[in-house]
Amino acid sequence: MNSVKELLQHMIERMSDAEAYRLLEFAQHLQHRRDDLLTLKRLATDPAFKVPGNGVGAFRVIEPVQGKGIAASKLLVDNRR
Repeated sequence: MNSVKELLQHMIERMSDAEAYRLLEFAQHLQHRRDDLLTLKRLATDPAFKVPGNGVGAFRVIEPVQGKGIAASKLLVDNRR
Protein backbone atom coordinates (compact mmCIF):
# COMPACT_ATOMS: atom_id res chain seq x y z
CA MET A 1 0.00 0.00 0.00
CA ASN A 2 1.25 3.47 -0.87
CA SER A 3 1.85 6.03 1.81
CA VAL A 4 -0.17 9.21 1.89
CA LYS A 5 2.85 11.24 0.78
CA GLU A 6 3.38 8.97 -2.24
CA LEU A 7 -0.28 9.28 -3.23
CA LEU A 8 -0.08 13.05 -2.85
CA GLN A 9 3.07 13.15 -4.98
CA HIS A 10 1.31 11.20 -7.77
CA MET A 11 -1.66 13.58 -7.63
CA ILE A 12 0.63 16.60 -7.83
CA GLU A 13 2.34 15.20 -10.92
CA ARG A 14 -1.05 15.11 -12.69
CA MET A 15 -2.04 18.66 -11.64
CA SER A 16 -1.65 21.79 -13.68
CA ASP A 17 0.78 24.43 -12.43
CA ALA A 18 -2.12 26.59 -11.26
CA GLU A 19 -3.65 23.71 -9.28
CA ALA A 20 -0.28 22.82 -7.77
CA TYR A 21 0.25 26.45 -6.76
CA ARG A 22 -3.13 26.53 -4.98
CA LEU A 23 -2.21 23.31 -3.17
CA LEU A 24 1.13 24.84 -2.13
CA GLU A 25 -0.65 27.92 -0.76
CA PHE A 26 -2.99 25.69 1.24
CA ALA A 27 -0.10 23.64 2.63
CA GLN A 28 1.67 26.86 3.67
CA HIS A 29 -1.54 28.04 5.35
CA LEU A 30 -1.71 24.79 7.32
CA GLN A 31 1.94 25.14 8.34
CA HIS A 32 1.44 28.72 9.59
CA ARG A 33 -1.68 27.73 11.50
CA ARG A 34 0.18 24.85 13.15
CA ASP A 35 3.04 27.19 14.08
CA ASP A 36 0.56 29.69 15.55
CA LEU A 37 -1.09 26.98 17.65
CA LEU A 38 2.29 25.79 18.94
CA THR A 39 3.19 29.36 19.90
CA LEU A 40 -0.10 29.78 21.77
CA LYS A 41 0.48 26.51 23.63
CA ARG A 42 3.95 27.68 24.68
CA LEU A 43 2.61 31.06 25.81
CA ALA A 44 -0.21 29.40 27.77
CA THR A 45 2.37 27.85 30.11
CA ASP A 46 3.93 31.25 30.82
CA PRO A 47 2.20 33.04 33.73
CA ALA A 48 2.87 36.43 32.11
CA PHE A 49 0.38 35.64 29.33
CA LYS A 50 -3.29 34.80 29.39
CA VAL A 51 -4.30 32.78 26.35
CA PRO A 52 -8.03 32.25 25.72
CA GLY A 53 -9.08 28.66 26.20
CA ASN A 54 -11.04 28.41 22.97
CA GLY A 55 -8.16 29.47 20.71
CA VAL A 56 -7.86 32.55 18.59
CA GLY A 57 -11.09 34.06 17.35
CA ALA A 58 -11.61 36.44 14.48
CA PHE A 59 -11.02 40.12 15.06
CA ARG A 60 -13.89 42.46 14.34
CA VAL A 61 -13.57 44.68 11.30
CA ILE A 62 -12.77 48.31 12.07
CA GLU A 63 -12.60 51.42 9.95
CA PRO A 64 -9.27 53.25 10.21
CA VAL A 65 -9.36 56.84 11.40
CA GLN A 66 -8.47 59.35 8.72
CA GLY A 67 -5.98 61.87 10.03
CA LYS A 68 -4.14 64.85 8.64
CA GLY A 69 -0.45 65.04 7.93
CA ILE A 70 2.13 62.29 7.44
CA ALA A 71 1.17 58.81 8.61
CA ALA A 72 2.90 57.72 11.81
CA SER A 73 4.03 54.50 10.13
CA LYS A 74 5.81 56.51 7.41
CA LEU A 75 7.44 58.77 9.99
CA LEU A 76 8.66 55.71 11.90
CA VAL A 77 10.11 54.08 8.78
CA ASP A 78 11.81 57.32 7.76
CA ASN A 79 13.18 57.72 11.30
CA ARG A 80 14.67 54.20 11.22
CA ARG A 81 16.50 54.83 7.95
